Amino acid sequence: MPTAAKRWKQQIQYELQGEDYQSLICTTEEEISILPFYTAENVKRSFNITTDTQAAISLFVSDKEQTLKRIAFWQAKNVVFFLLTLHKQFKKEEVRSWLPTTSLFVFADEVIDTTLYQNAGATMAQQIALTIAELKEQPTILPSLCVKMAISEAFLLEIAKLRALRWLLNETFPTHTFQLISEVSNRGLSLLKTLHNEQYVQLAYEAAILGGSDYLLPKNPLFFKKSNLNIEKAQIALISSLCSTRKASLLNDLYAVEALSYEMYKKAQSFIFYIEKEGGIQMMKQQRILQKWIIAKAHGAQKRFDKQCEAFLEANKGKIEWYQKEEWELYPFSKKSADRGTLMPKRLWEPFEIKQRQQWQKKTNQ
Repeated sequence: MPTAAKRWKQQIQYELQGEDYQSLICTTEEEISILPFYTAENVKRSFNITTDTQAAISLFVSDKEQTLKRIAFWQAKNVVFFLLTLHKQFKKEEVRSWLPTTSLFVFADEVIDTTLYQNAGATMAQQIALTIAELKEQPTILPSLCVKMAISEAFLLEIAKLRALRWLLNETFPTHTFQLISEVSNRGLSLLKTLHNEQYVQLAYEAAILGGSDYLLPKNPLFFKKSNLNIEKAQIALISSLCSTRKASLLNDLYAVEALSYEMYKKAQSFIFYIEKEGGIQMMKQQRILQKWIIAKAHGAQKRFDKQCEAFLEANKGKIEWYQKEEWELYPFSKKSADRGTLMPKRLWEPFEIKQRQQWQKKTNQ
């Protein structure tokens, strides 16, 4: 071990006043160790990112004139990327003919959307591996592709996830170009009347930018309310501000980022081999292997979250307020599927919110 690393370790050991240095090492659900500090010896391989993230907007196209007005509005806000979902009355060829040529437009059905995996509880390495597997099983792969990923507030790990994904994409498909579109996951959002959701969303934005996303979609922190123009304007302004001061290239060659990205890369690589061994992603879905694999990881994550949440709620007993049913505009809980093998998005806070709701209903009925 180099002298500097030895001194750091000795200093930390001294500060611990007899406790073991190993007690500071955290192990993630990916079974990746997060160390108290990193040195050059922790970096096995490097992968640099030079992407500059830009704000993006999703639009539902149901009227030509209204769509063009909305595009012009967002262009004036420096938005240059639009993700379009078409009403069934419109054909892509027709829409392409009247779209302006000054921005980039991508149709939603042309995007490889892997956000369900994260929202259903897949680990980050699983998300990467499943994204690569889905691309491999596409009937035809266009020279340029868009991949949509969901991002949580797990700042450093999400940065490592996006960098590892880009790394594997470049190695697996060396003749193709990829645009990574990120959106904030619902998985860690809550009905708490605190700043939790706002902080969660901003951390996810920063992770998406520093991880090297090409485009970043705005997120309404109050996920149980319908989004509107004012909310989108505020979120686009926040994204633009963050993009102007944070660059993925700033983290190139940082020991912690390089080491964790490589660990994520290797873990995802092992999962890719596992998927191939099981016959591919479609075969795994048909045999319910994929669903069981993700659900098992989701259950583990829920148990760990429950333990942390119970401690938080106990420490703040009587101080916590929740958004009640009359304040919801959208149903906030996951809907049960008749097919138990179907992957469903589910927020980590849901069990506690449902319990709180039941207690509140019980009080009102007394």
